[in-house]
Order: sequence, then structure tokens, then C-alpha cells
Amino acid sequence: MRREGRWSPLSCRFGRRGRRTLFNVAIIDDEPWSREVVKALAEWDELGLRVDGEAEDGTEGLRLIEERRPHIVITDMRMPGLDGVGLLKRMNEQFPKMKIIVMSGYDDFVYLKQAIRSRAVEYLLKPLDRDELNAALALCAEELRRAEGAPPREPFALPDPAAQEKYAAIRERMKGCLLELDKAAALETLEKLGEWIGSLSESRQAYVKASHDFLSLLEEFAAENELDVAGLRPRASSGESASPDQAIGELQAMYGEAIDEVESILRRRQRLDVTMIREHIDRHYSEPVSLETLAQRFHVSKEHLSRAFKSQTGENLSDYIVRKRMEKAGELILEGKLAIKHAARLAGYEDLAYFYRVFKKHYGVTPGDYAKKDDEAKPQHQ
Repeated sequence: MRREGRWSPLSCRFGRRGRRTLFNVAIIDDEPWSREVVKALAEWDELGLRVDGEAEDGTEGLRLIEERRPHIVITDMRMPGLDGVGLLKRMNEQFPKMKIIVMSGYDDFVYLKQAIRSRAVEYLLKPLDRDELNAALALCAEELRRAEGAPPREPFALPDPAAQEKYAAIRERMKGCLLELDKAAALETLEKLGEWIGSLSESRQAYVKASHDFLSLLEEFAAENELDVAGLRPRASSGESASPDQAIGELQAMYGEAIDEVESILRRRQRLDVTMIREHIDRHYSEPVSLETLAQRFHVSKEHLSRAFKSQTGENLSDYIVRKRMEKAGELILEGKLAIKHAARLAGYEDLAYFYRVFKKHYGVTPGDYAKKDDEAKPQHQ
């Protein structure tokens, strides 16, 4: 998710000096070596953290979480049985205040979106970077310590218990819309909120209170996703001076803009730098370059890499690899300094028969005929 500057223990503010709360951390990953890497890289003592349990899959991890109730969970996404997506969903339902750090070898949009929905503090790509891991852990520790000293929030209250229950249901529905990044449902929920409040006897006062409460809910969502809250308030009316329709309209505008911005951030984070991939192919076409090896190198799924390359270049990745190899093979054959089998090898083909088939499909003639055609043309250029 976020990749900031260098981390140091000083970047984690612990508040006033003295004894600190020690927070427990659970590590969930099906690869033992990956868990060992986390334990080796993290500055546990300096951050006031300790490892309180490990699990090798989501099912075992959920059982560990239910038994130990750690403050922070570091989890992989691809695991046998209950995977990271399923684990995060369960954690979001059962332990919404637990801090989560997601790590994955795949820059996958589905994983990234689930991490956002689950309010994960960070989405780290493997191989893990020491500074990024410690920055994420420092942020978790800071948020936990800040929460320890935070005063209880004054709830939005209505005199009628039935009305209070109805309002709470609408508010919960909105929280679900934000988690799902469902803009249409969020705007519809605000519309229904306005209609319902309008039916109350003290509607004017209720509009003001609801506007403040839903604005606070949006501010929480914005802060969790590192959005500029002030930028979401084009008019920022307090509610007292606005008409009910204006108050709901402004909330709709702000909620819609916030959801759009988070979606945009997710897409930008997921956008591959195809230029880097093309440059890698241009330098390494003579090696065993394929969709699979490139996906592994750039830590993305084969499906996403294929779609992104086609979307940004208009050409299939496999076609681009073949084209670069054929261009080099044609160039070497025209130079006439190498035997065809050596030209094939330098272009990335060990199987000579396969090279002949690909070459003829690309140029319409065999390598030998291609060289002869050039020889026939040479006198015309002398």
C-alpha cells in the first residue's frame, strides 16, 4: 500500500516517557522461512512489541487470534485452506479494532482491495523491506497507544429508542458501503437518511446532529485511507446554516468524492510500470523470458500482467517477446557472420526446429531464404 521514506525507531512517538505497554503480535504464513524473516527484520524491543504466536494457515491463524487476541496480526495472503482474503473478512467481523499488516508476493488488486476493506495498516510486498516492515509496525504501535489514551466518543443520541435503533442501522449500513467502496449504495443510504430524518418531529436538530456524525464517520474513513479530509469539504458548511437538502447533498458529494479517491488510489497502486517490463525484455530476450518468469520477477499474477501489458501497449506480451526475438534474429542473419543455429540461440531459441517455425510465421520465409533475399538485394545498394 504505502511506501514512505526510511524508518528509524525515533519515528515512532511513544508519548510521555516511562513504562510502555507491550503489544503482542501474531505472524501467519504457510512458509516457515517467511515467518523467520519477519522475526529477524522487526525491531521488537525498540517498538515495544513481542511475537505471541505463529500459524501456518488461515484456519490455524484464526484459532490463534481467537485464543490469544493479539494486538497486531501480520498475515500472508496465499495460504492453503482459509486464505488471507477469508481470514481478513473473519477478522473484520470478529475483531474490527485489531491492527493488520498484510504481506504478499503478489501485487494483486483483489488482495489489495480486501486489505483496504479490512483497514489493514500496510500492504507489504515480498521480499520484505526492513524499513517498510518497521515503519508499518511503528504505525500500528502508535495507533494502539493513541487509542489507549483517547477519550470515549460521545454517541449520537435520539430521545426515541425506536428511532435510535433505526439510525444505528442506517449508520452501520453506511459503514458497510465504505468498506465495500460501494458509491451508489452510499449515496442511496444518505438519501434514505435524509428522507427518514425529515419524518421526525425534531427533524432540524436531527439533521444537524446526523450531519456531524456522518461527517465524523467519513473523516475516520478518510484518515484510515490517508486522504486529505479538508480536501473533501468544498463548502464545509457546519450544518446549522444549511438546509436539510443542502446538508444531505454536501454529504453525498463528500462521500462520493472520498470513495472515488480511494478507488483511484487502489488503481494507481495496482498499475504496473509496463515500460520497465519492456526494457527488461529488450535486455533479456535471449534468456528464458516468458509470462510466467516475468510475473514472478515483478511479483504480480500472470493474469494481471497479461491484461496490464495488453491494456497499456495494445500488444500481447507473448507477441512482443516474439517480435523482439525475431527482430534480433533477422538482424543477425542479415549480417551473415553467424550460422543460423547460433543466431537462433542468441535470439533466445534453443530448439532450432521451433525457431524455424516461428521465423517463417513471422517473416513469411525460412531463415535461409531470408538471407538469400538479402544477398540478392545487396548489389542494388552497392
